[in-house]
Amino acid sequence: MRYIVMNPIFLDTTLRDGEQTPGLYFTDDEKVYIAKALDALGVDIIEAGIPAMGKAEQKSLQRLTQLPLQAEILSWNRLLVNDVTASMEAGVSHIHVSVPTSDLMLEQKMNRTKEWVIPQMEKVFTFALNQGATLSFGAEDASRTDLSFLKKIFRTAQDLGAKRVRIADTLGIMTPSSVAQTISQLKEELTIPIDFHGHNDFGLATANALSAWENGAQVISCSILGLGERAGNTPLEEIAGILQYIHKDIQGFNFVVLKKLCHTVASWIGSPIPERKPIVGNKIFNHESGIHVDGLLKNATTYELFPPELLGGNRELVLGKYSGNKSIRYFADSLGYELSDKLITVFLQDLRQRMATTRGIDSVEEFKQFLLVNGVPK
Repeated sequence: MRYIVMNPIFLDTTLRDGEQTPGLYFTDDEKVYIAKALDALGVDIIEAGIPAMGKAEQKSLQRLTQLPLQAEILSWNRLLVNDVTASMEAGVSHIHVSVPTSDLMLEQKMNRTKEWVIPQMEKVFTFALNQGATLSFGAEDASRTDLSFLKKIFRTAQDLGAKRVRIADTLGIMTPSSVAQTISQLKEELTIPIDFHGHNDFGLATANALSAWENGAQVISCSILGLGERAGNTPLEEIAGILQYIHKDIQGFNFVVLKKLCHTVASWIGSPIPERKPIVGNKIFNHESGIHVDGLLKNATTYELFPPELLGGNRELVLGKYSGNKSIRYFADSLGYELSDKLITVFLQDLRQRMATTRGIDSVEEFKQFLLVNGVPK
């Protein structure tokens, strides 16, 4: 690994599950840009598409495999020989095969029973490995799969030659505690790495990915901005931020570059990033509360874990209803004015009264006007 200390493996699925976001697609050139950017960041595995979709997808994947990347280019496939063949025709040698494993999906979606799964695995694995492929195996809807059956098929995948297995929390229904329990039990059965692929339907994808890592999953599936089906997947920027700045399990991850990538992708898909989106939002280092600003002015680490510049951001102090005396004096000083305690109190009272009834006040302009009207000297 290029920046890894304790060896978490990032598997980015922006170009596969991310592109499955309804209404979203990337051009071939955009895919190349994203793949190069992810590789430069140090992402280990790029899940880049589904060759069985047709010749256009195969051509796109083949282009990615020909790039001079250190990252592994991975294709996603159903547990079918024909899907594996499509991957091989696309020039992809790292192949992920996936099959639904819950009773609900096997019966209602696949019209199959549990007894079908292992013989099908044996058939597809034998074919793929004979073709020289490197295989990983995924259980779709693993979070609703009987744990004893999940253990059985993962052991089978390991015995058949899979290099890793994937737990897909397809509906995002796991919690950190259930993830911990599941990963811990599977770790007792397996010697190959476990990949956790979490969905964000209940806003738990990042927390669940962290729990998976803490309990022994070596691979974390994620995507830029959490793009993916329905509410999306674990956001790369969030889990990487946690592992670098809280856990300190990685170092040197360039969040300035990642933020630029996130904003570039957001512009391509016409979906602006929320201003207060963790890690990459443009206003996550804005401060208004008087108590907070007072602390920041004394020591920035009181309310900021690290300098905003590390995430490609800038600190901005905002005048508003919750500003305190220290904030007003700071703004006055920054504009070159000396303001008495009495005038500070008068301005705050007036500002709070106006903001209680009027939305959209430009507080800084109000402050400048106040200074002018009251003849405050520089």
